[in-house]
Amino acid sequence: MNYLTSLGSLTLGSRLKRLSDTLFNEVNIIYEKTGVALQAGYFPLFYLLYKENSVSVTDCATALGVSHPAVSKMSRKMIEDGWVIKTPSPKDERTQLLTLSDQSRHALPKLVPIWDEIKRSLDRMLEEARGENLIEQLIAMEKENATISLSKKVLDNLADPYLSGDIEIVGWDAKYADTFKQLSKEWLDHYFPNLQEERDKESLDNPGGYYLARGGTIFFALTGGQPVGACALARESDDLYEISKVGVTPAAQSRGIGRKLVVAALNEARRLGAKQVFLESNRKLVNAQKIYRKLGFCDIPHPTGTSAYRRSNIYMIVTL
Repeated sequence: MNYLTSLGSLTLGSRLKRLSDTLFNEVNIIYEKTGVALQAGYFPLFYLLYKENSVSVTDCATALGVSHPAVSKMSRKMIEDGWVIKTPSPKDERTQLLTLSDQSRHALPKLVPIWDEIKRSLDRMLEEARGENLIEQLIAMEKENATISLSKKVLDNLADPYLSGDIEIVGWDAKYADTFKQLSKEWLDHYFPNLQEERDKESLDNPGGYYLARGGTIFFALTGGQPVGACALARESDDLYEISKVGVTPAAQSRGIGRKLVVAALNEARRLGAKQVFLESNRKLVNAQKIYRKLGFCDIPHPTGTSAYRRSNIYMIVTL
């Protein structure tokens, strides 16, 4: 007999903590397997902000039933990871409001079905956890998870090509021209709805002429045989190329697809004999900045003093 089981109700706290740790671990496995960089422990605050939009730290603490310092600590971590931003209240600038970042809102189409499936799977586990008292029910849930883990149940039930399956990076194919435009516009409309330029229209309406005819190319990411991401490599000169229009559909984000696309573009630039590759971005795209810097890109002043893109406030370059 398990020693904890033999102690009965004396181990209630230990049982609850063990099951809690197990379930947090299972959710982290689900996030990892589906490519979501969110931590399971962030969920209560994340979900509250998803439902309520903007909430003060004090009101978050009250709603979640935890201390003000606990919410402050969690929100700091979530801000560092790019999930949450803090802004002054329009009613009182002394009050800081927490709200989800653009990164979070872009991930929601992928996160919501995962949460729904986690809830369904947990509800079924609770229904099947038979027992005369709480201790027996906890033991039943532990045994159920040991037999078929929560993470396996959820991942099997999702069965979504956006959330599982291999990622394949392929080169230009004319049949994906409309997809390239759709993916790019999806990204532009979300982050910069009023800051699109004439050259955006030119490159999206005629990607073959804008990129390929000038010596560049376009890469696509496929999962389940369907295109879910794209990245363009534009030729500026024999020595200099630009990476642009890096976009991944929200449902397939946080699986490293953007990084794979950029790596493919850099490898192609090397093959073509480029000495340097640059890109223009915006500092609010926190996750993108992390990817670029890990790949060797460094911030430098814009060579012409200002960008042709109103949405751009950072110029990055890497020497190959």
